Amino acid sequence: MSGEGVWKVEVMGPHGGEKVATALLRDGRYFGASADHYSTGSYEVVDDSISWDTHVNQYGKVRAVYGSKKREVDVRFEGKLKKEDKIVGRSQPTHSKKFELKTRLIRLGDIN
Repeated sequence: MSGEGVWKVEVMGPHGGEKVATALLRDGRYFGASADHYSTGSYEVVDDSISWDTHVNQYGKVRAVYGSKKREVDVRFEGKLKKEDKIVGRSQPTHSKKFELKTRLIRLGDIN
């Protein structure tokens, strides 16, 4: 499994998954965005494990993410590829192991 494609990114909250971004994974590069942020980075797939490191920039309404309201934060994700249509794992800021978010990605399509 490669992980390449277009993905809906959700973080798990008290009422289920909250849609936070759309991500594009291709050739080891990660690009994500919403109306108020964008993120860039790189990813790696080994067997059914996938991980990425991203730099997140909030340029619109700054939300409290990972315990603080920072405009920029570096994030590490580690998870598993589940079939061809789902990625599940956890993300956390690289500056602190204190805040960890359950994260799920649902495949939306291919990048042509």
